[in-house]
Amino acid sequence: MIALAAALGLLTALLAGPVPGRLAASAAALRRPVPALLAWQAIGAGTGLAAIGAGLALAASETPAAGTGLAAAVALTGYLVTVTAWVTARTVARRRSHRGLLDLVGTPIASLPGGRLLPSATPMAYCVPGLRPRTVLTAGVLARLDPAALDAVLAHERSHLAQRHDLVTLPFAAWQAALPFLPAARTARVAVALLVEALADDAARARVGAAPLADALRTVALAQAPCDAGTPTATDVRIRLARLRDRPEPRRAAPAGGGRSRPR
Repeated sequence: MIALAAALGLLTALLAGPVPGRLAASAAALRRPVPALLAWQAIGAGTGLAAIGAGLALAASETPAAGTGLAAAVALTGYLVTVTAWVTARTVARRRSHRGLLDLVGTPIASLPGGRLLPSATPMAYCVPGLRPRTVLTAGVLARLDPAALDAVLAHERSHLAQRHDLVTLPFAAWQAALPFLPAARTARVAVALLVEALADDAARARVGAAPLADALRTVALAQAPCDAGTPTATDVRIRLARLRDRPEPRRAAPAGGGRSRPR
């Protein structure tokens, strides 16, 4: 059991140390976002389970440290469950509050179920997930995007909602909240956020093509990012644009009903 505890401890150190960094730096991850997301989920779950398992293996050993191992395993399990529940409850409450505010200040978009139009000249678009999701556009988006680019924005946001990307990213937000001192936790959260954006980009690209999506990214995503190209948000947008250029053009899905009307 001592050997098993040591092996699980080593596995915990690897999953919380060099492994996330290698995966985050992998160019193959963005080319295949679904397997990459599965790998991140395995890393996140494996780190916690390996650490708890090390404590339980130590508890099962006939050594003076057995009691310490059991206490550590129980304490870590309770801590992780508590933080995850707290982050989940806080996130749900914030989204509910945000939806309520949008319903007060936004104008419903007749052609977009759950859509809200905000009277801002800044081109912004995002979605608020939940049982009653909202898709938010600003007047600046409608003014600055042509119909194809606008369709790309809507397809991107619909993909986030349909694939429940909020549930994919939530465990990694909890991981970072539980272990903010651990660089791997932040690395995982940032990498997973970029991967779900890549998935939504793929859905939009399959519908309208790379060029309209690139126009939408330059207008909308970069308008929301800080001007400094060295900041993570701006860098991520540029990574997504480079990804559009590097990947072959997919076969596009035919628009339902012969096209989509412009939200108004």
